[in-house]
Amino acid sequence: MSQQLAKQALSSYRNALRATRIAFTTDTTTLNAARLRIKTEMKLLQSKENPEMSIQERIQLLDQVSIFLRKNIVQGIKEDKEPAAETEAASGEEKQKKPTYFLNIHKDTELGDNDSIKKSKGKKNSLTGKVDSAFPAGSGCCGGGNITLNQR
Repeated sequence: MSQQLAKQALSSYRNALRATRIAFTTDTTTLNAARLRIKTEMKLLQSKENPEMSIQERIQLLDQVSIFLRKNIVQGIKEDKEPAAETEAASGEEKQKKPTYFLNIHKDTELGDNDSIKKSKGKKNSLTGKVDSAFPAGSGCCGGGNITLNQR
């Protein structure tokens, strides 16, 4: 392996370790497993899963994985404490307690505006001929509930 290729591999390896730290900061089990997998793959001269890939292609793949981890992986943590609004009784009846999750959204997380989903390719209803929405109004993700984002 040339010295230039070795420098690229080391740089990609370091970036991958940083990306795992950012993506899995609160989940040590997943963090350790991801780092172990990266380490074992980097030590191999030839990938077991993709033996036809050259070293340069494997370095590029590792760079792409690092970018994906930084931008697209968000871990959720179930919080034990309950928001004050849910613990109060409403008109004599206790509100049903819903679990609260903390999402590890960081500065590198890619936040989309979901325009592509809102403008989805609806299917025509065979009876009315009108285009049906991919998601019925008010269905949302997570059972139609409201999602509140709080910053820590």
